[in-house]
Order: sequence, then C-alpha cells, then structure tokens
Amino acid sequence: MIAPLFPTEATGLGAEEVGRLESFADQFRPVFPRADQFRRFVAYLAGLLAPGSRKNVEAIATRAAGLAPAEADLVQALQHFITRSPWDAGRLFAASRSALAGPLADPGSVWVVHDAVFPKKGRHSAGVHRQFARSLGQKVNCQIAVVLSQAGPGGYFPLAARLYLPAYWLRESPELAARTVPEEHRRPTSKAEIALALVDEVRAEGWAPGLGTVEAEEGYAAAHEWIDGLAARGLAAGTGAAGRTPDAVAAARRGFDDLRGSLGLDHFEGRTWVGWHHHVSLVFAAYAFRTTDPAGEAAEPPPSRRGRSSG
Repeated sequence: MIAPLFPTEATGLGAEEVGRLESFADQFRPVFPRADQFRRFVAYLAGLLAPGSRKNVEAIATRAAGLAPAEADLVQALQHFITRSPWDAGRLFAASRSALAGPLADPGSVWVVHDAVFPKKGRHSAGVHRQFARSLGQKVNCQIAVVLSQAGPGGYFPLAARLYLPAYWLRESPELAARTVPEEHRRPTSKAEIALALVDEVRAEGWAPGLGTVEAEEGYAAAHEWIDGLAARGLAAGTGAAGRTPDAVAAARRGFDDLRGSLGLDHFEGRTWVGWHHHVSLVFAAYAFRTTDPAGEAAEPPPSRRGRSSG
C-alpha cells in the first residue's frame, strides 16, 4: 500500500477513489525497479484521473503535489520520469492488460486495429510529418500511432499502441531520429507490420479476441500483408460489415477518443519516442483503473460510453 495516504483535496479525487487508487497501484510495483519511480507513477496516475481540462506535466504535478512529498520539484521529477527514466512502457501496457483480466475475457469481443492521429504544430518530435490522416480525410502535420483495442458486449478496452515512423521522415530526418528514437526502432516499418507485432505481443500473454476476429480500418483491411499475417496466426480478418460485430472500427475510434478528452492522451508535450510511449502507457493504466471496481471486475460503463462497443 502507498504510505502516507495523500489528502484527497490535493488531487480532486474522492475518498473512495483514493482508496481504490492505493489498492490498484500496488499491482504495478514490479514494473518500476525503484521506489521513486513508483511514487511518480502513482502521482502521474492521480493527475491523469483528477478533474481538469489540461493533463500536461505541470498540471499533473499541481494536482498530485500531496502524493509525492519527498519530491522537492515535482514538475521536474515527473518530466524526468516521463522522458528519461529507465522503465519499460511495454511492461506497463502488459500490466494494464493484466489488471483488466475479467473484462478482457469477453466471448463476444473482437480486436480492432486503427490509426490514431496526434496533430502537432512543430516538427521536432519523433515521427512528426505532414501525412495523410485517414480519420480526418486529409494531410496534416501530425504523429500517427497504430492502436490495438478490444470491443464487445463487455465494453471498450485499449490493449496496445505504437508510434508509426514514416519512411520519409526516417530518411530525411536522421539527426532528429537519432536524438528522439531508440536505435532498434529507427527502421522503416509498415503500419500492418506494427499491427501484427502488437497482435503477437498481446497473444503471447494468453489473450485472444472472443470471436477470433481482428477488425481493421480501411488501409489495413485491404493490405495483403495484414490479411495473410492474420491467416498465418489463425485469426480472421473481419470486414466490419455484417455479423455480430457491426461498426467495430467506429466503436473503437469513439472509445479511444474518450482517452483524449478525459485522460489527457493528447496532452503530452515531450518529443521523444520513449516519452510518448511512457505517457500513453500511463493513460492506458489510468483507463484500466477508471473502468474497474475494487475487486478488479469490470464496472458498469457510464452512460456516455455505454453501448459504444456495439457501434
């Protein structure tokens, strides 16, 4: 358990939520090798969950100041935690999936792959390039991520995400890539290849879509690399048109958009690959907390999200 208990007025969370956060956070201790990393994890989580329109580091630090009294400068501490601290975002993504063990065991679910667009003003962040954003129907200056989610009668749950690096950006911005992206990720990789890697990553933990189907938005669904890759894995490439999973892609996009508005998914201001994945994995952990009760079972979806899984 976290000690000492932080005052609820410091975070804007109610007493019940504070207690739930304490219990929930304990299962993530193995992700963070050091005690200071774990303190900052809980502080960041509380800041993402607290009321407020902005969820950047400064706003999170202000809301969570009472949670990390040992930190003289919580803004600087959280900035380091996100951008440079040596913890593995992949392990946090996996731990968040583990925290959702009950709801992920949904026999009526499908997995969904889609793009996530993160508009950017400058061009100094990993992968930022003027590129076609399918969900917007036009070219914009942005980052694009490949997202794997689950949608079904039990609700919407994000599973994994990875930043896409356009081949043109890697070729034309080698110095920026060297500063912002780990060497092992500095190679051209198609979105379909990333999506299949995410599917493999999640399946390796024992998860599977209840209906054995992986839906994908246009662009993936028409790619032979994607269709053949799923077939080789014994999974069906859904059409999203008929059957028990109508509009699964639209449902997953609407569910993912909920993370933008309420949990600050778009509010990360750092520029590095590591920082982006740290922030997104923390948002996924916050979502897992928000959608479970103290016993770890799926909570009833609130009215604003109820029914999205069915389109």
